[in-house]
Amino acid sequence: MTRRMVQGVLVALLLMVAGSPAFAQSSQIRHERRPAALPQGPLPLAQPGPEYVYFSILDGTPRLLELHHDTEVGTNKPVDVYLFAIELQVMNSDGNLEPEGLIIDNFYTAQAVHPNTAPNPHNARDCKIWNGLVLNEIKNRKGGPTWPYVEFTVAKGARVIQTNEDGQVWWSDDVECWASRDRFKPF
Repeated sequence: MTRRMVQGVLVALLLMVAGSPAFAQSSQIRHERRPAALPQGPLPLAQPGPEYVYFSILDGTPRLLELHHDTEVGTNKPVDVYLFAIELQVMNSDGNLEPEGLIIDNFYTAQAVHPNTAPNPHNARDCKIWNGLVLNEIKNRKGGPTWPYVEFTVAKGARVIQTNEDGQVWWSDDVECWASRDRFKPF
């Protein structure tokens, strides 16, 4: 066998291995960012408040919760921002973890716009608590007909702030977190 033939066989084998199911999962996972990161300057200071009618409800398995130390565009004031990554899940399944392959990366501030007058100034803390409770329940799960999820909701008209490192993020008083479960028996 010539050297060129050996190289051809090796390339063919690598392509077969890379296309096998063992390697397929990494190419199927994709991330979406919420809110969209807009590459623009500072946002207007006066944004209309949300209606607190929730337009977005995301249920899934928590994958990552991390705090970033960021700064506001235009002022460079420090802003702490959470990244809460939630993987969509098959609802009403057989109770086993069945990921959809889509992870939604949610960005929101650690503090409310006006902590002293916010209806719930602790929404960011609540998301951290629910994340821990759901992960603990998944870890210690002994089976059963339903699967625990974290629920991340965003108010219609949610206000945003533009940051230098993380881009556009929601104010934490315009998001809420809860735990949830499948509503119906598995298929």
